[in-house]
Amino acid sequence: MPPVAVVLLLLGTAPASAACEQIDPPGLLPEDTACEGWLRDGAPRTAYSFQELAQIIDGAAGLHDQYGFVSAAFQNYAGADSARGDSGAAGTAVVAATLALFNQGTAENASLLYGDPASGMGEPVPDWRCGGEARFRVAPGSTILQFREQCFFGSIVVLSGEEAGLDGARCLAERACSLVQQAVPVKREAWGSLRALFR
Repeated sequence: MPPVAVVLLLLGTAPASAACEQIDPPGLLPEDTACEGWLRDGAPRTAYSFQELAQIIDGAAGLHDQYGFVSAAFQNYAGADSARGDSGAAGTAVVAATLALFNQGTAENASLLYGDPASGMGEPVPDWRCGGEARFRVAPGSTILQFREQCFFGSIVVLSGEEAGLDGARCLAERACSLVQQAVPVKREAWGSLRALFR
């Protein structure tokens, strides 16, 4: 089969994907087996309008709306953190995390939201494994990790005021990023640029 025919065959059989702004965030939440020691705690909450978002995050909804908010999903996770000195079941402490994943419609909107100081601040996550950016901040009682990937902005709050909480937050964030990358449509090359390959 000639090379051009192979390319056309591949282009013709590629799966159709929704545009980034049409991707539903609940499908991008990390599953129970994604990060060792972390399990989903209850059903996710969703928001598909400014009013629904405001009911969940109240004062921060306006900032997301300013940068093209489309939809969001919120998932609580429970995990055992043996790095903390507290004693819990089997000598570990039960800790909690909440992942919020916002579809901002475009990669530009997600980037602008991430860059807005009102969305948060922190140190860059070292050796970040996703395509976008990530930052973290350890505060009294919590560790916060924020990231952006394609048209999504994510935030994870782990109720652990120690840097040890960063490991769980990072694992959940990187899994969410991986799911976003799988869901975002692959850009197809225009025929003109493909034709140039075979001259």
